[in-house]
Amino acid sequence: MTKRIFLFITTFLTATSVSTGYGSTDALKGNVNVATFLDWFHNVEKYVHVKGLIVLDLIPVIFLIIQTVLFFKSSKKVKSTFALLALVANLIGVFIVIQKAYPIASQISSWTPDNVPADWVTTKDDWINFIGLHGLLSVLGWLFFVITFFVSESKNTEIRQLPRFLNFSKNALIFFLTFLLGMGAASLYESFFFPYSYDISGTTFIELHHPVDLMMRKAGPVMFTFIVILHLLLVALFFVEKSKNKGWLIVASLIFLLCDTFIALQYNRPLNDLFLTWTPTTIPANWSSLRDEWLGYHLYRNIFKVLGIACIFLTYFVHNNKTIRE
Repeated sequence: MTKRIFLFITTFLTATSVSTGYGSTDALKGNVNVATFLDWFHNVEKYVHVKGLIVLDLIPVIFLIIQTVLFFKSSKKVKSTFALLALVANLIGVFIVIQKAYPIASQISSWTPDNVPADWVTTKDDWINFIGLHGLLSVLGWLFFVITFFVSESKNTEIRQLPRFLNFSKNALIFFLTFLLGMGAASLYESFFFPYSYDISGTTFIELHHPVDLMMRKAGPVMFTFIVILHLLLVALFFVEKSKNKGWLIVASLIFLLCDTFIALQYNRPLNDLFLTWTPTTIPANWSSLRDEWLGYHLYRNIFKVLGIACIFLTYFVHNNKTIRE
């Protein structure tokens, strides 16, 4: 039981490590307003510079090291290999941050809107690219770790309830949902450990919020429909396979997804509509209370996301006959 609990925690921490702590930085690339960038940078850096490495890198790395050893001691050499690859990917990302991103961040820390160097945009973008590379390597590490749940060290003697194609489809669906939605576990971590959104100015808030909101209005409905379909297909396959425990876990994950979406449409969306009407010169006096309300709804949504992700993770530990996987 202890090993299973440890594996579950390691899975969760590896998923959260895909976050860099800086959120989406695409809106900050290129020739952006220097005051906006520096306001964002100084506020986010005070949270992420040290705490980010500890929470998002050091702790997951420690768990990955131990899990790799546990796999190896249990003669699960293929699993240990992929866990080791996940560990190496994360460590390379940490190396890039320390060796490349940190020196640039030290330069940016001394900037003010009145003394930025002539090449500040290039320097800023180099820093953002190194942070992005760190995140990309963490995603690669998460991918390697998810694969450990799909490799077998011994000949499978279980009687398959599904034809080969449907069994492959079932595994592909659960793999995709785990990899894609698992990264959402980082959102609760970010809001708890790196609450820089409460510190930035109103101007910075809306300038960062507008492009993200406009993008989500286009991509959100498509992604939601796609993920719901994947859930429904997976539920059907689990029940046909007579894996009722796993099927109900995916149903629970879908319910949590619907709760998240309900809050987004019922509460976040009206505030998003209001934020889109704001400009730097028309931000109302009570803007911070509206922002806090908006962030509060996101906190509830993040809790539902984590609960849904936990349900998906649990499918790897539940057998069809209500026993638990060793």
